[in-house]
Amino acid sequence: MLLFVGLVVTLANAFIPFFPYWLGGASVWLAGLILFFDLAINQKKIILTIASLASISWFIAWQTDRLSNFIEVISINQTMIVMLIGVQFLQLVALPDSDEKDILPVGERGFIKSYLGVHLFCSVINLSVVLLVADRWAKKGKLSRNQLKLLTRGFCSAAHWSPFFAAFAAAMVFTPNATLSLVIPLGLVMAFAAFLLTWIEVKRDDDGSLENFVGYPMHFEALWLIVVLVSVVFVLHLMLPSIKVLLLIALSALSVSLLVLLARKGAVAAALDFEQHLRTKLPNMKSELLLFLIAGVLGAGVASALDGLSIAVPITQFDGVAALIILFFTLILALVGVHPVISIAVIGHWLADIQPNQTLLAIMFLMSWAIGASASPVSGVSLALQGRYDVSGWSISSWNLGYTIKMYGVACVVLLFTSYILGL
Repeated sequence: MLLFVGLVVTLANAFIPFFPYWLGGASVWLAGLILFFDLAINQKKIILTIASLASISWFIAWQTDRLSNFIEVISINQTMIVMLIGVQFLQLVALPDSDEKDILPVGERGFIKSYLGVHLFCSVINLSVVLLVADRWAKKGKLSRNQLKLLTRGFCSAAHWSPFFAAFAAAMVFTPNATLSLVIPLGLVMAFAAFLLTWIEVKRDDDGSLENFVGYPMHFEALWLIVVLVSVVFVLHLMLPSIKVLLLIALSALSVSLLVLLARKGAVAAALDFEQHLRTKLPNMKSELLLFLIAGVLGAGVASALDGLSIAVPITQFDGVAALIILFFTLILALVGVHPVISIAVIGHWLADIQPNQTLLAIMFLMSWAIGASASPVSGVSLALQGRYDVSGWSISSWNLGYTIKMYGVACVVLLFTSYILGL
Protein backbone atom coordinates (compact mmCIF):
# COMPACT_ATOMS: atom_id res chain seq x y z
CA MET A 1 0.00 0.00 0.00
CA LEU A 2 2.88 2.36 0.72
CA LEU A 3 4.23 1.83 -2.80
CA PHE A 4 0.81 2.57 -4.27
CA VAL A 5 0.47 5.69 -2.10
CA GLY A 6 3.87 6.86 -3.35
CA LEU A 7 2.71 6.34 -6.93
CA VAL A 8 -0.61 8.18 -6.48
CA VAL A 9 0.84 11.11 -4.51
CA THR A 10 3.67 11.66 -6.99
CA LEU A 11 1.34 11.50 -10.01
CA ALA A 12 -1.18 13.82 -8.34
CA ASN A 13 1.58 16.28 -7.46
CA ALA A 14 2.63 16.49 -11.12
CA PHE A 15 -0.80 17.85 -12.09
CA ILE A 16 -2.05 19.52 -8.91
CA PRO A 17 0.70 20.13 -6.31
CA PHE A 18 -1.67 19.71 -3.38
CA PHE A 19 0.51 17.23 -1.49
CA PRO A 20 4.21 17.99 -0.87
CA TYR A 21 6.43 16.17 -3.37
CA TRP A 22 8.60 14.63 -0.66
CA LEU A 23 5.58 12.80 0.81
CA GLY A 24 5.62 10.36 -2.13
CA GLY A 25 9.35 9.79 -1.64
CA ALA A 26 8.92 9.20 2.09
CA SER A 27 6.19 6.64 1.42
CA VAL A 28 8.41 4.74 -1.01
CA TRP A 29 11.37 4.83 1.38
CA LEU A 30 9.25 3.45 4.23
CA ALA A 31 8.12 0.62 1.93
CA GLY A 32 11.76 -0.04 1.04
CA LEU A 33 12.81 -0.25 4.69
CA ILE A 34 10.04 -2.77 5.38
CA LEU A 35 10.82 -4.86 2.29
CA PHE A 36 14.57 -4.92 3.03
CA PHE A 37 13.96 -7.71 5.55
CA ASP A 38 12.39 -9.88 2.83
CA LEU A 39 15.49 -9.76 0.60
CA ALA A 40 17.69 -12.80 0.08
CA ILE A 41 21.02 -12.83 1.95
CA ASN A 42 23.08 -12.03 -1.16
CA GLN A 43 20.80 -9.13 -2.05
CA LYS A 44 21.04 -7.76 1.49
CA LYS A 45 24.84 -7.87 1.27
CA ILE A 46 24.78 -5.88 -1.99
CA ILE A 47 22.42 -3.25 -0.58
CA LEU A 48 24.39 -2.92 2.66
CA THR A 49 27.67 -2.60 0.73
CA ILE A 50 26.23 0.20 -1.41
CA ALA A 51 24.76 1.84 1.70
CA SER A 52 28.19 1.75 3.36
CA LEU A 53 29.78 3.43 0.34
CA ALA A 54 27.00 6.02 0.35
CA SER A 55 27.60 6.72 4.06
CA ILE A 56 31.32 7.21 3.43
CA SER A 57 30.67 9.58 0.53
CA TRP A 58 28.22 11.65 2.57
CA PHE A 59 30.66 11.75 5.50
CA ILE A 60 33.28 13.20 3.14
CA ALA A 61 30.72 15.67 1.80
CA TRP A 62 29.90 16.69 5.38
CA GLN A 63 33.58 17.16 6.23
CA THR A 64 34.04 19.38 3.16
CA ASP A 65 30.83 21.39 3.74
CA ARG A 66 29.08 20.05 0.64
CA LEU A 67 25.98 18.55 2.22
CA SER A 68 22.85 18.71 0.07
CA ASN A 69 19.28 19.18 1.24
CA PHE A 70 18.20 15.89 2.84
CA ILE A 71 14.65 16.14 1.48
CA GLU A 72 16.04 16.46 -2.05
CA VAL A 73 18.31 13.46 -1.52
CA ILE A 74 15.52 11.05 -0.56
CA SER A 75 13.54 12.19 -3.61
CA ILE A 76 16.36 11.84 -6.17
CA ASN A 77 15.08 8.66 -7.84
CA GLN A 78 11.44 9.12 -6.90
CA THR A 79 10.14 9.56 -10.47
CA MET A 80 12.14 6.53 -11.64
CA ILE A 81 10.72 4.31 -8.91
CA VAL A 82 7.19 5.61 -9.48
CA MET A 83 7.51 4.66 -13.14
CA LEU A 84 8.62 1.16 -12.17
CA ILE A 85 5.66 0.82 -9.78
CA GLY A 86 3.28 1.87 -12.55
CA VAL A 87 4.76 -0.59 -15.03
CA GLN A 88 4.32 -3.41 -12.49
CA PHE A 89 0.55 -3.18 -13.00
CA LEU A 90 0.96 -4.30 -16.61
CA GLN A 91 1.44 -7.82 -15.26
CA LEU A 92 -2.31 -7.84 -14.63
CA VAL A 93 -3.11 -7.77 -18.35
CA ALA A 94 -0.01 -8.23 -20.49
CA LEU A 95 1.76 -11.47 -19.52
CA PRO A 96 2.08 -13.76 -22.57
CA ASP A 97 -0.33 -16.68 -22.36
CA SER A 98 0.95 -20.21 -22.76
CA ASP A 99 -1.06 -23.36 -22.25
CA GLU A 100 0.80 -26.32 -20.74
CA LYS A 101 -0.49 -28.33 -23.72
CA ASP A 102 1.21 -26.02 -26.21
CA ILE A 103 3.99 -27.76 -28.11
CA LEU A 104 7.39 -26.21 -27.42
CA PRO A 105 8.92 -24.97 -30.71
CA VAL A 106 12.32 -26.47 -31.51
CA GLY A 107 15.26 -25.68 -33.77
CA GLU A 108 16.25 -22.37 -35.33
CA ARG A 109 12.66 -21.22 -35.77
CA GLY A 110 11.98 -21.92 -32.10
CA PHE A 111 15.05 -19.90 -31.12
CA ILE A 112 14.09 -16.87 -33.22
CA LYS A 113 10.46 -16.91 -32.08
CA SER A 114 11.43 -17.31 -28.43
CA TYR A 115 14.10 -14.57 -28.54
CA LEU A 116 11.80 -12.02 -30.19
CA GLY A 117 8.95 -12.93 -27.84
CA VAL A 118 11.10 -12.59 -24.72
CA HIS A 119 12.54 -9.31 -25.97
CA LEU A 120 9.22 -7.69 -26.90
CA PHE A 121 7.28 -8.80 -23.83
CA CYS A 122 10.21 -7.91 -21.55
CA SER A 123 10.29 -4.43 -23.08
CA VAL A 124 7.03 -3.74 -21.23
CA ILE A 125 6.69 -6.25 -18.39
CA ASN A 126 10.41 -6.66 -17.69
CA LEU A 127 11.71 -9.51 -15.52
CA SER A 128 8.39 -11.34 -15.06
CA VAL A 129 8.56 -12.69 -18.60
CA VAL A 130 12.07 -14.11 -18.06
CA LEU A 131 10.87 -16.05 -15.02
CA LEU A 132 7.71 -17.20 -16.81
CA VAL A 133 9.69 -18.65 -19.71
CA ALA A 134 12.45 -20.06 -17.51
CA ASP A 135 9.91 -21.82 -15.25
CA ARG A 136 8.43 -23.59 -18.27
CA TRP A 137 11.87 -24.66 -19.50
CA ALA A 138 12.98 -25.76 -16.03
CA LYS A 139 10.18 -28.36 -15.98
CA LYS A 140 12.00 -30.14 -18.84
CA GLY A 141 15.38 -30.09 -17.09
CA LYS A 142 18.29 -27.79 -16.32
CA LEU A 143 18.40 -24.62 -18.40
CA SER A 144 20.88 -24.88 -21.28
CA ARG A 145 23.61 -22.36 -21.99
CA ASN A 146 21.82 -21.10 -25.10
CA GLN A 147 18.54 -20.74 -23.23
CA LEU A 148 20.34 -18.62 -20.63
CA LYS A 149 21.97 -16.53 -23.37
CA LEU A 150 18.55 -15.96 -24.90
CA LEU A 151 16.98 -14.94 -21.60
CA THR A 152 19.75 -12.56 -20.50
CA ARG A 153 20.36 -10.93 -23.87
CA GLY A 154 16.74 -10.82 -24.99
CA PHE A 155 15.84 -9.19 -21.68
CA CYS A 156 18.78 -6.81 -21.29
CA SER A 157 18.78 -5.56 -24.89
CA ALA A 158 15.27 -4.15 -24.35
CA ALA A 159 17.01 -1.55 -22.19
CA HIS A 160 18.38 0.04 -25.37
CA TRP A 161 15.00 1.44 -26.39
CA SER A 162 12.01 0.57 -24.19
CA PRO A 163 10.45 3.52 -22.32
CA PHE A 164 8.96 0.99 -19.87
CA PHE A 165 12.34 -0.37 -18.79
CA ALA A 166 14.19 0.45 -15.59
CA ALA A 167 17.19 1.62 -17.63
CA PHE A 168 15.09 4.25 -19.37
CA ALA A 169 13.90 5.51 -16.02
CA ALA A 170 17.46 5.71 -14.68
CA ALA A 171 18.66 7.57 -17.78
CA MET A 172 15.76 10.05 -17.82
CA VAL A 173 16.56 11.19 -14.27
CA PHE A 174 19.62 12.94 -15.73
CA THR A 175 18.42 13.50 -19.31
CA PRO A 176 14.80 14.72 -19.08
CA ASN A 177 15.16 16.79 -22.27
CA ALA A 178 16.65 14.05 -24.45
CA THR A 179 15.18 13.77 -27.95
CA LEU A 180 13.20 10.52 -27.76
CA SER A 181 12.62 10.49 -31.53
CA LEU A 182 16.36 9.83 -31.84
CA VAL A 183 17.01 7.85 -28.65
CA ILE A 184 14.39 5.14 -29.31
CA PRO A 185 15.17 4.44 -33.03
CA LEU A 186 18.89 4.17 -32.34
CA GLY A 187 18.08 1.95 -29.38
CA LEU A 188 16.09 -0.32 -31.70
CA VAL A 189 19.14 -0.52 -33.98
CA MET A 190 21.24 -1.64 -31.00
CA ALA A 191 18.61 -4.19 -29.97
CA PHE A 192 18.52 -5.62 -33.50
CA ALA A 193 22.32 -5.87 -33.48
CA ALA A 194 22.10 -7.77 -30.18
CA PHE A 195 19.67 -10.24 -31.75
CA LEU A 196 21.80 -10.75 -34.85
CA LEU A 197 25.00 -11.31 -32.85
CA THR A 198 23.26 -13.83 -30.57
CA TRP A 199 21.62 -15.66 -33.47
CA ILE A 200 24.89 -15.91 -35.42
CA GLU A 201 26.79 -17.01 -32.30
CA VAL A 202 24.35 -19.82 -31.49
CA LYS A 203 24.15 -20.83 -35.16
CA ARG A 204 27.94 -21.22 -35.38
CA ASP A 205 28.12 -23.60 -32.41
CA ASP A 206 29.54 -26.91 -33.61
CA ASP A 207 27.54 -29.01 -31.15
CA GLY A 208 24.30 -28.74 -33.12
CA SER A 209 22.65 -26.98 -30.20
CA LEU A 210 20.55 -24.73 -32.44
CA GLU A 211 18.93 -27.71 -34.19
CA ASN A 212 18.05 -29.15 -30.77
CA PHE A 213 17.10 -25.85 -29.17
CA VAL A 214 13.82 -25.99 -27.22
CA GLY A 215 11.93 -22.70 -27.37
CA TYR A 216 8.84 -21.18 -25.78
CA PRO A 217 5.38 -21.07 -27.43
CA MET A 218 4.83 -17.30 -27.62
CA HIS A 219 1.41 -15.91 -28.60
CA PHE A 220 2.25 -12.66 -30.33
CA GLU A 221 -1.35 -11.44 -30.57
CA ALA A 222 -0.91 -10.12 -27.01
CA LEU A 223 1.64 -7.59 -28.30
CA TRP A 224 -1.13 -5.17 -29.25
CA LEU A 225 -0.90 -3.78 -25.75
CA ILE A 226 2.70 -2.70 -26.31
CA VAL A 227 1.67 -0.69 -29.36
CA VAL A 228 -1.18 0.92 -27.43
CA LEU A 229 1.03 1.85 -24.50
CA VAL A 230 3.80 3.39 -26.61
CA SER A 231 1.20 5.35 -28.58
CA VAL A 232 -0.49 6.65 -25.42
CA VAL A 233 2.84 7.79 -23.96
CA PHE A 234 3.82 9.68 -27.11
CA VAL A 235 0.39 11.37 -27.38
CA LEU A 236 0.47 12.41 -23.72
CA HIS A 237 4.02 13.70 -24.15
CA LEU A 238 2.87 15.91 -27.03
CA MET A 239 -0.18 17.13 -25.09
CA LEU A 240 1.60 17.61 -21.74
CA PRO A 241 5.24 18.53 -22.52
CA SER A 242 5.74 20.03 -19.06
CA ILE A 243 5.07 16.71 -17.28
CA LYS A 244 8.06 14.39 -16.90
CA VAL A 245 8.07 11.49 -19.35
CA LEU A 246 8.58 8.98 -16.54
CA LEU A 247 5.39 10.12 -14.83
CA LEU A 248 3.48 9.94 -18.12
CA ILE A 249 4.69 6.35 -18.54
CA ALA A 250 3.54 5.46 -15.01
CA LEU A 251 0.17 7.10 -15.59
CA SER A 252 -0.27 5.36 -18.97
CA ALA A 253 0.68 1.93 -17.61
CA LEU A 254 -1.66 2.21 -14.61
CA SER A 255 -4.58 3.63 -16.62
CA VAL A 256 -4.37 1.18 -19.52
CA SER A 257 -4.01 -1.78 -17.14
CA LEU A 258 -7.11 -0.76 -15.18
CA LEU A 259 -9.19 -0.13 -18.32
CA VAL A 260 -8.23 -3.47 -19.90
CA LEU A 261 -8.84 -5.30 -16.62
CA LEU A 262 -12.28 -3.72 -16.28
CA ALA A 263 -13.19 -4.56 -19.87
CA ARG A 264 -12.10 -8.18 -19.46
CA LYS A 265 -13.46 -9.04 -16.02
CA GLY A 266 -15.96 -6.45 -14.90
CA ALA A 267 -15.80 -4.17 -11.85
CA VAL A 268 -15.96 -6.76 -9.04
CA ALA A 269 -13.44 -9.25 -10.43
CA ALA A 270 -11.16 -6.40 -11.57
CA ALA A 271 -11.19 -4.90 -8.05
CA LEU A 272 -10.27 -8.27 -6.54
CA ASP A 273 -7.41 -8.79 -9.00
CA PHE A 274 -6.16 -5.27 -8.38
CA GLU A 275 -6.21 -5.71 -4.60
CA GLN A 276 -4.45 -9.07 -4.92
CA HIS A 277 -1.79 -7.49 -7.11
CA LEU A 278 -1.19 -4.75 -4.54
CA ARG A 279 -0.72 -7.23 -1.71
CA THR A 280 1.22 -10.04 -3.38
CA LYS A 281 2.83 -8.86 -6.64
CA LEU A 282 3.87 -5.26 -6.07
CA PRO A 283 6.21 -6.14 -3.16
CA ASN A 284 8.10 -8.48 -5.55
CA MET A 285 9.94 -5.45 -6.92
CA LYS A 286 11.77 -5.19 -3.58
CA SER A 287 15.28 -5.83 -4.95
CA GLU A 288 14.91 -3.20 -7.70
CA LEU A 289 13.30 -0.79 -5.26
CA LEU A 290 16.08 -0.98 -2.70
CA LEU A 291 18.79 -0.86 -5.35
CA PHE A 292 17.40 2.30 -6.96
CA LEU A 293 16.71 4.01 -3.66
CA ILE A 294 20.22 3.52 -2.35
CA ALA A 295 21.83 4.15 -5.77
CA GLY A 296 20.34 7.64 -5.84
CA VAL A 297 21.77 8.42 -2.40
CA LEU A 298 25.18 7.02 -3.40
CA GLY A 299 25.28 8.97 -6.69
CA ALA A 300 24.44 12.25 -5.00
CA GLY A 301 26.89 11.51 -2.18
CA VAL A 302 29.79 10.72 -4.49
CA ALA A 303 29.09 13.86 -6.54
CA SER A 304 29.04 15.99 -3.37
CA ALA A 305 32.23 14.35 -2.09
CA LEU A 306 34.04 14.88 -5.41
CA ASP A 307 32.91 18.49 -5.39
CA GLY A 308 34.13 18.95 -1.84
CA LEU A 309 37.49 17.40 -2.72
CA SER A 310 37.69 19.66 -5.81
CA ILE A 311 37.89 16.68 -8.18
CA ALA A 312 36.44 18.01 -11.42
CA VAL A 313 35.28 16.08 -14.49
CA PRO A 314 38.42 15.41 -16.63
CA ILE A 315 36.64 16.51 -19.83
CA THR A 316 35.27 19.84 -21.00
CA GLN A 317 33.00 18.56 -23.76
CA PHE A 318 30.85 15.46 -23.93
CA ASP A 319 31.07 14.17 -27.50
CA GLY A 320 31.17 10.74 -29.17
CA VAL A 321 34.75 10.00 -28.15
CA ALA A 322 34.09 10.94 -24.51
CA ALA A 323 30.92 8.84 -24.56
CA LEU A 324 32.62 5.68 -25.81
CA ILE A 325 35.45 6.08 -23.28
CA ILE A 326 33.00 6.48 -20.39
CA LEU A 327 30.94 3.55 -21.73
CA PHE A 328 34.07 1.38 -21.72
CA PHE A 329 34.68 2.02 -18.03
CA THR A 330 31.03 1.41 -17.09
CA LEU A 331 31.23 -1.99 -18.82
CA ILE A 332 34.44 -2.85 -16.98
CA LEU A 333 32.73 -1.96 -13.72
CA ALA A 334 29.74 -4.12 -14.67
CA LEU A 335 32.03 -7.08 -15.33
CA VAL A 336 33.49 -6.83 -11.83
CA GLY A 337 30.06 -6.61 -10.23
CA VAL A 338 29.07 -2.93 -10.15
CA HIS A 339 25.43 -2.65 -11.25
CA PRO A 340 24.86 -0.18 -14.14
CA VAL A 341 22.38 1.82 -12.04
CA ILE A 342 25.27 2.73 -9.72
CA SER A 343 27.45 3.86 -12.63
CA ILE A 344 24.60 5.91 -14.09
CA ALA A 345 23.86 7.56 -10.74
CA VAL A 346 27.49 8.54 -10.13
CA ILE A 347 28.32 9.60 -13.70
CA GLY A 348 25.03 11.48 -14.11
CA HIS A 349 25.71 13.64 -11.07
CA TRP A 350 29.39 14.08 -11.94
CA LEU A 351 28.82 15.18 -15.54
CA ALA A 352 26.10 17.67 -14.60
CA ASP A 353 28.64 20.50 -14.25
CA ILE A 354 29.65 20.42 -17.94
CA GLN A 355 26.01 20.30 -19.13
CA PRO A 356 26.42 17.39 -21.59
CA ASN A 357 24.15 16.89 -24.59
CA GLN A 358 21.25 15.00 -23.03
CA THR A 359 20.37 12.95 -26.11
CA LEU A 360 23.88 11.52 -26.47
CA LEU A 361 24.13 10.98 -22.72
CA ALA A 362 20.80 9.13 -22.64
CA ILE A 363 21.89 6.80 -25.45
CA MET A 364 25.18 6.10 -23.66
CA PHE A 365 23.41 5.40 -20.37
CA LEU A 366 20.99 2.98 -22.05
CA MET A 367 23.93 1.21 -23.71
CA SER A 368 25.78 0.92 -20.41
CA TRP A 369 22.74 -0.76 -18.87
CA ALA A 370 21.75 -2.99 -21.80
CA ILE A 371 25.27 -4.27 -22.46
CA GLY A 372 26.57 -4.11 -18.90
CA ALA A 373 23.62 -5.88 -17.28
CA SER A 374 24.04 -8.91 -19.56
CA ALA A 375 27.67 -9.20 -18.44
CA SER A 376 27.22 -8.32 -14.78
CA PRO A 377 27.03 -11.20 -12.29
CA VAL A 378 24.91 -9.01 -9.97
CA SER A 379 22.38 -7.58 -12.41
CA GLY A 380 18.69 -8.17 -11.67
CA VAL A 381 18.26 -10.89 -14.30
CA SER A 382 21.46 -12.65 -13.26
CA LEU A 383 20.52 -12.67 -9.57
CA ALA A 384 17.02 -13.92 -10.40
CA LEU A 385 18.38 -16.80 -12.49
CA GLN A 386 21.01 -17.67 -9.86
CA GLY A 387 18.57 -17.82 -6.99
CA ARG A 388 15.80 -19.68 -8.81
CA TYR A 389 17.51 -22.12 -11.18
CA ASP A 390 20.86 -22.92 -9.54
CA VAL A 391 22.90 -21.09 -12.16
CA SER A 392 26.32 -19.53 -11.57
CA GLY A 393 26.35 -15.76 -12.07
CA TRP A 394 29.98 -15.86 -13.17
CA SER A 395 29.12 -18.54 -15.74
CA ILE A 396 26.45 -16.28 -17.24
CA SER A 397 28.95 -13.42 -17.23
CA SER A 398 31.64 -15.48 -18.98
CA TRP A 399 29.19 -16.77 -21.63
CA ASN A 400 28.24 -13.18 -22.42
CA LEU A 401 31.79 -11.76 -22.43
CA GLY A 402 32.39 -12.14 -26.18
CA TYR A 403 28.96 -10.72 -26.88
CA THR A 404 29.73 -7.75 -24.63
CA ILE A 405 32.92 -6.94 -26.54
CA LYS A 406 31.13 -7.11 -29.91
CA MET A 407 28.22 -4.99 -28.69
CA TYR A 408 30.69 -2.41 -27.40
CA GLY A 409 32.13 -2.19 -30.90
CA VAL A 410 28.66 -1.60 -32.35
CA ALA A 411 27.97 0.96 -29.62
CA CYS A 412 31.12 2.91 -30.50
CA VAL A 413 29.94 3.27 -34.11
CA VAL A 414 26.47 4.38 -33.01
CA LEU A 415 27.84 6.89 -30.49
CA LEU A 416 30.21 8.46 -33.02
CA PHE A 417 27.40 8.61 -35.59
CA THR A 418 25.04 10.21 -33.04
CA SER A 419 27.68 12.74 -32.03
CA TYR A 420 28.17 13.65 -35.70
CA ILE A 421 24.49 14.20 -36.48
CA LEU A 422 24.08 16.21 -33.28
CA GLY A 423 26.97 18.44 -34.36
CA LEU A 424 29.12 17.74 -31.31
